[in-house]
Amino acid sequence: MGLHTNWHKTKIQNIGTGDAPRTVHIDNQAVEPVSRFTYLGSDIDFDGYSYPEIHKRLGIAGSIMAQLDNVWRQQRLSFSTKLRIYTSLVQSVVLYGSETWTMRKVDSDRIQSFHMQALRRILGIRWYDKVSNAVVNERTKLPDMPSLIADRRHSLFGHICRLPENTPAWQALQLSIDAHTSTPPAADWKRPPGRPRKNWQQQVEEDIGLSVGAVRIASQDRSMWRTLRSSAGQAQQ
Repeated sequence: MGLHTNWHKTKIQNIGTGDAPRTVHIDNQAVEPVSRFTYLGSDIDFDGYSYPEIHKRLGIAGSIMAQLDNVWRQQRLSFSTKLRIYTSLVQSVVLYGSETWTMRKVDSDRIQSFHMQALRRILGIRWYDKVSNAVVNERTKLPDMPSLIADRRHSLFGHICRLPENTPAWQALQLSIDAHTSTPPAADWKRPPGRPRKNWQQQVEEDIGLSVGAVRIASQDRSMWRTLRSSAGQAQQ
């Protein structure tokens, strides 16, 4: 097909646990080991957590909020128009790639804090006005950021579960589920010492309130899966 590997852009990375990878040589080309790698605009860190990417997203979104400061102060624009600008130009930046994030409570709280600060800025509410978040939510009618991220995560989970079994994404999810349910991926595999790390499918379990096996079965029926996603979203709000 006339395609060639760009070895300058090709990296090797070990995510989650284990020793750092060594440099791999292929066709007299060295594949560099890295601790962080940017793929399709998202930063993938070696420890498996999404904090660096979340930090980056909030930084970019904060810069956009500042650039649109004249828009937020514009009296001739309706409030609904300002909210549409916010969801299109700011919220979309924060949520880019969020369906793949493994989030801790501190990450969720930080994202929601940014969301509330942005809405207060649009509403022209100062810190000394003593307006609660409940009042801000009532005036804007926008869902919480963690709820939007959870809904995207559920959508991706259901999509992967309905893929053919020979699809790499389906096989990767199956391997992760097997490890989570104490089914070793290999005969000599041993769980690393210490408390197991919270992983992506555990978030789906917590959101839906069912085991990952039951969630996987439910996701095969699109109608049932939509009902479960809707119920989970209402419970989080």
